[in-house]
Amino acid sequence: MKASSGLFAVLLILWSGASTYWYVCKIKKDCDKQTTEIVSENKQNQSKKIIISPDKDKSQNEKTEKDTISVINKLKEKLADGYTLSGFRKNASVNSNIENDFNEFAENLKIYFEKDASAKILITGYTDNTGTPEANFLVGKKRAEFLKSKLLEKGIDKSRIETSSKGQKDPVSDNKTQKGRKQNRRAVIRLINN
Repeated sequence: MKASSGLFAVLLILWSGASTYWYVCKIKKDCDKQTTEIVSENKQNQSKKIIISPDKDKSQNEKTEKDTISVINKLKEKLADGYTLSGFRKNASVNSNIENDFNEFAENLKIYFEKDASAKILITGYTDNTGTPEANFLVGKKRAEFLKSKLLEKGIDKSRIETSSKGQKDPVSDNKTQKGRKQNRRAVIRLINN
């Protein structure tokens, strides 16, 4: 009787192992997965964990890399032309209407900065021509600083951002109309050469 119960235990263990293998490897197809874990730390000592599965997710990783390259190229085009945020109210240094497009821009800028460690941007604030040139210069500077603070909130390193003001100089539209003045109250973000 001892021999048959020992044989039964061995068969049970073999059956458990074989059925587990069959389920995991043949049905779920999880046997060949290999994962690599990459942990990186940024300047604020915050860990960022990336898990890469080279077999099943290889095409996904390649697609993500292509998407990243596409995002970077589109962002470069935007910044070359100057990414413009307009709609600031008269003499206002904040703009509450920028959230949706600006959030996407900030996320794409973070991706770009991760790929290009030497890249920097310049944010230039502008105003319409109402008020004195000195006051307009200060309002333009505050607009640029406002956008800088928004980018800092999104996790962009402050050493990568410079600000300036042109005040009422370089209008993009006619200051004689309300619509033109509204278009001139803006901030422009551009890539700068190091």
